[in-house]
Amino acid sequence: MANTLVISRRVDEMLLRHIAFLSRVNLPVAKKFRNDYAVILRRLAENPFQFPVETDLNLPEEAYRKALFARRYKAVFLVEKTTVYLDAVIDCRQEFDDEMERHS
Repeated sequence: MANTLVISRRVDEMLLRHIAFLSRVNLPVAKKFRNDYAVILRRLAENPFQFPVETDLNLPEEAYRKALFARRYKAVFLVEKTTVYLDAVIDCRQEFDDEMERHS
């Protein structure tokens, strides 16, 4: 059974910024982002529990989950019964850069 997927207006705005940026830099990468995002949406609707719990300290403990896609983006969402609320799509390049610096 598929879940209902609710995408916040803020996510729409985030996606427009991400796609606009990627389109200016590299059109094939922008198309890959779009395709990977579509796959994540389908997977969220099919089974959101396949993704791990988000451990961000600024979010309520074990309330949100995360789905990584397109190598450096994170979809942050909440599941309530059969509804998945997609609340953010985050460009994680800074997080990855910070993590690499800590381990170098």
